Amino acid sequence: MIRPKCAPRPTAAGSPAISRWARTAPPPNKEVVMTGLTDELWAQIAPLMPWNLRKTFTTLRVDPHWFPDSRGFWYRRQTAEGVEFVIVDAESGDQRLAFATDALSRALAAVTTEPEAALERVELLDRDGLIGLDGRSYSFDGETLTLQAMPRVSSDALTSPDGTRALLRKDGDLWLRDVASGTETRLTQSAEPHFEWAKSPDQNLESMRILREGIRLPPIAQWAPDGRHVLTFRLDERNVRSFPMVQNVPDDGSRRPVLHDLRIAFTGDVDLPMAHQAVIDTLTGEIVWQQGGPVHVTETSLIERAETWWSHDSSRFYFVDHDRYEQWIALIEVDRTTGARREIIRETSDYFVDVNMEYARRPNIMILDKSDEAIWFSQRDGWAHLYLVDLSSGATKQQITKGAWVVRDILALDEEARTVFFLAGGIGKNQTPYQRSLCSADLDTGEVTVLTPEAGDCDVPLHVVGWEDMVQRAGMLGARSHSISPDCAYFVYSHAPPDRLPSARLCRRDGSVIAELETAQSTANDLVWPATFSTLAADNATEIFAQVWLPKDKTAPASVPMVELIYPGPQCIEQTLSPFPADAGEFAKAALANALVRLGIGVVIIDARGTPFREKALHDLCHGQLHNPGHLNDHAKAIADLCAAYPQIDPARIAIMGHSAGGHAAARALFDHPDTYSAAIATAGSHDPQLYNHCWPEKWQGRLVRHADGSTNYDAADNSSRAEHLRGALLLGHGDIDDNVHPAQTQRLAAALIKAGKTFEMLITPNDDHYTFSRSPYVLRREIDFLLRQLQPETGG
Repeated sequence: MIRPKCAPRPTAAGSPAISRWARTAPPPNKEVVMTGLTDELWAQIAPLMPWNLRKTFTTLRVDPHWFPDSRGFWYRRQTAEGVEFVIVDAESGDQRLAFATDALSRALAAVTTEPEAALERVELLDRDGLIGLDGRSYSFDGETLTLQAMPRVSSDALTSPDGTRALLRKDGDLWLRDVASGTETRLTQSAEPHFEWAKSPDQNLESMRILREGIRLPPIAQWAPDGRHVLTFRLDERNVRSFPMVQNVPDDGSRRPVLHDLRIAFTGDVDLPMAHQAVIDTLTGEIVWQQGGPVHVTETSLIERAETWWSHDSSRFYFVDHDRYEQWIALIEVDRTTGARREIIRETSDYFVDVNMEYARRPNIMILDKSDEAIWFSQRDGWAHLYLVDLSSGATKQQITKGAWVVRDILALDEEARTVFFLAGGIGKNQTPYQRSLCSADLDTGEVTVLTPEAGDCDVPLHVVGWEDMVQRAGMLGARSHSISPDCAYFVYSHAPPDRLPSARLCRRDGSVIAELETAQSTANDLVWPATFSTLAADNATEIFAQVWLPKDKTAPASVPMVELIYPGPQCIEQTLSPFPADAGEFAKAALANALVRLGIGVVIIDARGTPFREKALHDLCHGQLHNPGHLNDHAKAIADLCAAYPQIDPARIAIMGHSAGGHAAARALFDHPDTYSAAIATAGSHDPQLYNHCWPEKWQGRLVRHADGSTNYDAADNSSRAEHLRGALLLGHGDIDDNVHPAQTQRLAAALIKAGKTFEMLITPNDDHYTFSRSPYVLRREIDFLLRQLQPETGG
């Protein structure tokens, strides 16, 4: 369920809804079998498939890796011939190639069997030919790689700040390795099944991938600045109910299916995974437990979510505590020597509280303990803003940002200059409130400066938190990509305008441009840009926004069928922030839209009430509404208004497709709005929120309430309760080892449809999980085939 402009827009706001669009409703569950996706058609659109189309683009975003002196950085440049490594002088903007890529590729053949793939993992450690690869450093003279005499950094260990020691896990316990000698010392001896040290929860949404790919996670822990103490936890999953996964096609080639036993709590379960937090002295082995009992984990632990911080002197640590429904959060201070905890500030809501409006982004909280302060993220005034808090008293010293716009992501803090840098939404000259601008704010005066004021999205590298992020950081020798230099003197961003491909710029901290670095290009022909469309929601008061892709050569009235791509959040939006985004998942939407348009099918993405990145009251509308995901009545009205604005759209041929929460919404749209949608593709749908990892539905729907008659406040959200209302064509799909949304979700809905005597199509693929199913070329081809068969004009009575 968790995943997971544009050209000038028509002025459709206030357009009258089209009630029946002058067509006769099809008989219940009528199927029209038409010619689907032939080999010839597939060949026509194959170049537009995401994995092919992306290769036609040069650099869509510059991701700078800064050198420690902040005076320069390196980045990968994607060209038509391949990748190049570019070094930039920050003050002058001068660029040079670090080396010839083909020469490095030849040299890599001596240290790896896959040199081309290794190019994507190469790091530049300095300006003079020192590179990192898979935890080892090499000097490169332009022809030969020479291994440097230093120990290897391992992605399954957590190296101390001075690099001399590494923390690792063995059989659920913690060990300490001396990096130079390799000597290992055991730190803990208390692990038992489902009660292990520094473990990522089974409910992290990708346990099957970790298991099947043999990924060895580093300990989920955090070194103190002193390099001696470690913050970690012992994860108790002993009483969490079993979550069985049957792998029908074992990876080892054997015939007998394999049963994998995970521990994942569903909505309303009494026993949840809980983390007993502790500080371990790695020199003495002393363990100091945090007082006050264990803390909740969500999909991942607080450390994986980057919601823990050490004080600069290593005497204290801080973390964000929360209840299981995330209706309150609190910043907690813990004494390292005693484990005593103190609550500093608490944020509450009748609905939900966020530390960042987007799932899996770093919390918009920073600890400034040298000045006894913290930057705190809150929506208390109705908008997402930053506040300066006194750590001793918890009192608010200053509202740093304010206004009818939102803070999206904190990027950097200059403590000496007392300036915070962040991305904001709705503050610039953009067509929608979702596009971002890079800003700075003075901590004491609250003065905000918009550093990228031009229309369009400001795109910078943002890293998703979680176990995968920890693996990547544990295995790196150099700096991660970051938009702002370590001293906050420079920043790099990619400007993505609504009608052109993005261009990357290097700027000084005041926003003045030093150099234009890259302008993206594509060799693909006849690319289609989306138009931005706005209208009013079903309440006839709230403006909502959409993106629309239409065929260029279909202008006759009612000639164009449409597909809505839906993901109703509520933890994100579905629209892309630019026509061809750098993010692979977002780019795939634009690629799919272009492929469908090439086949004569228009595409629309609608973000309605209940989604984030606008005022808090609008987002709160999602709470308790999982039976109406994304306010589907808003979507139905927007489709009607879209048809009124674009007469070439055929209102009799509207389909909807979605994955995960989008799968739940797509099926529900067909059940509840059959006069709007005639076909739906629902893949990996979370069709019954009671059959899902408790974290997501309990935040957005609230506490499970069981009534005296046995019903619950969740029952209406179960799609199987609406099975008898199916009209039109439905394709259900699921990977059979999906540990995010269990395949039982689709199977239960299928059982209800069969019981109701409904006809539908179903696609179950072996050894696909939540991620791979949605990106499978085979699955995508089947989905497009379904759309072509269902959206062709009806030819008979």
